[in-house]
Amino acid sequence: MFYQWHGPEIDNRVRHLEGQVLALSELPSSQFVTLKLTHLDKYKVPFYQKVIISVPLTTEVDVPLGARVTATTRVRVKKWRLNFSVRDARIYGFLHGPHLVASKPVALKITQAPTPIAQRYRRWLDTHLRDFQLYGVYKALLSADRSAISDQDRQLFRDTGTIHLLAISGLHIALLYGFCFYGIKLMFWVLSACFYRGLRQALHINTVIAVLALCACALFVLLCELPISAQRAWLMLALFVALYFSRLRYQLGHSLLLAFTLVLLINPFALLDVGMWFSFFAVAVIFIALRMSTGRHWLMRYLWVQVGLCIGLAPLSLFVFGGFSSSAAIFNLLFVPLVSFVLLPLLILTALSGFAPWLMASLGAFDSLAVQGIGYLRPWSEVFWLQSAHLPVLFVLSGYIAVFVMILVRSWWPGIYTLVLIGGFTLMERAWAPRWQMDVLDVGHGLSIVVSRGRQALVYDLGASYFGRYSIVDNTLLPFIQSENLSPELTLISHRDNDHAGGLGHWRAAGFGQTLAQFHPKGRLSCAQQTIHWHGLELRPLWPKRPGSNDNANSCVLLISDGQFKVLLSGDISVKEERQLVALGTLPTVDVLVSPHHGSRTSSSRAFISALDPAEVIHSSSARTNWQMPHPEVTARYRQVGARQWQTKTQGGIRVEFYQDKLVIKAAKEQKNYWFITD
Repeated sequence: MFYQWHGPEIDNRVRHLEGQVLALSELPSSQFVTLKLTHLDKYKVPFYQKVIISVPLTTEVDVPLGARVTATTRVRVKKWRLNFSVRDARIYGFLHGPHLVASKPVALKITQAPTPIAQRYRRWLDTHLRDFQLYGVYKALLSADRSAISDQDRQLFRDTGTIHLLAISGLHIALLYGFCFYGIKLMFWVLSACFYRGLRQALHINTVIAVLALCACALFVLLCELPISAQRAWLMLALFVALYFSRLRYQLGHSLLLAFTLVLLINPFALLDVGMWFSFFAVAVIFIALRMSTGRHWLMRYLWVQVGLCIGLAPLSLFVFGGFSSSAAIFNLLFVPLVSFVLLPLLILTALSGFAPWLMASLGAFDSLAVQGIGYLRPWSEVFWLQSAHLPVLFVLSGYIAVFVMILVRSWWPGIYTLVLIGGFTLMERAWAPRWQMDVLDVGHGLSIVVSRGRQALVYDLGASYFGRYSIVDNTLLPFIQSENLSPELTLISHRDNDHAGGLGHWRAAGFGQTLAQFHPKGRLSCAQQTIHWHGLELRPLWPKRPGSNDNANSCVLLISDGQFKVLLSGDISVKEERQLVALGTLPTVDVLVSPHHGSRTSSSRAFISALDPAEVIHSSSARTNWQMPHPEVTARYRQVGARQWQTKTQGGIRVEFYQDKLVIKAAKEQKNYWFITD
């Protein structure tokens, strides 16, 4: 009902669509308009479903937020890229509703429409808060909109383990509930003192106040456009309030399990939301820490809670982010009270007062002091974050189950058994690990390959960069390297085209510029024709032997061999270069071939294929381009020699594992296969 598309088939045909503008993304020569779809041809999107569609427009078109857009354009389903080790973007796409993509409209009409109250609320916040230096943080705390937070501030919050403070969660909902509860109670007290003294003794008056406060919190969640964390926090608050006023005997652990059950009854797919696991585990850790510190001073109990959260959430952080903040307990000791008892109350009171000048002045003073403090912390932020490989989900679940059982039976044996099992599993996994592996990343139209042996890595091509902002390096390659805990030692750029070398500037900015020196001495983009022996692998460039007429012709063709298996990475060479390579007689029979020019019909000639006789062929291509590579004629030629073919556009990232006497190929979408996702 909520997550899947139920309208007409989306097949890249011209459609008539209507929608309301939710967001704008401006680029140097164009802009992308994000719409909440209301109609597609004659199909009306149900009111309870949020369908997002992105429409490209020229910068000359003025599109105000909240406007209604009517367009005639081609519509297709958004394809989410998927690679091993990194977080599955399809899960994000699924949880946030169907995502569609449109081409440039052939007909366009923009009309004013009533602005939704949530957007008016955010505009109201923008009007009064945009002059503050930490405007993005304040907006996130009051509306759950993090889009205005700078990348530097976001990174600092992550490294210090305090990024949870930016989400509309239990802390915010509880504080708002407290303000509303006592504010309404004060109002009733004034009414009873002035008009009706019996109101103070009226039956169930506190229950009425509690319900009104819950309604006020629900209104706030609606103004924030129902973020999942806020929905969950409000539901848990409502449950606790109901249990309190029911006067039933209950334990905190039971109430937490009951809230968890209600969340899953309402939406079983909440299990896919990482935020849910963080919030429920955090509350569970708080309950356990409070129980273990019963009878101690309140400061000691607060310290127990923060240390418990730091340790208890570390495995989950390692699983999700591939690292954790070593200083989370210290910074939460400082920042949680600061946000809870200073910043949030100040923001809430300022907003409720209609941004009264004297409260705005107080917020300005806080803003100046906070910016100075952040300035002192920022140079040290990377020190606080401990990067590691992503922890396997089996280890995380086993660890949490063991702790739960230890608490129940009050014995160390479940933990010891779990450590023995995890240790045995780790030893077996290392014993059965491949000697080396190659990952052809799913980067859309382009190429980026990571060859790894142990923790050392060779990177062949860096993918594209779009508009100088979005790059494959930042959004795919670096997260993959961090997830696999790899250390790049060599980088080879096949040629200058954007889809292969577009991320070069981002790669250098990430600190890996020195890895280019071996293949590209003195900054040259054409690769040096020298054989390199690297951790037991022979890396031998076969081309270019002479300068070509264009960048594709100058592609660096690299042969990788371990003495048992051979892999050929061919860049974007065409039939002409293939013919010259065949004539040179340097092409050996290979086990794995990454097809030239993404499987274009201008490459993969019969003579080239016959000389290589590959057993496995990998095509790195995109489903979103008009070229539709690999070309059917090319795939037919590879079938004729019996080669098995793999495509990143349909199968996601392709991993080749090389063992002593065999190689194994895996596709990310086949390894991560969900029945509820059709892709």
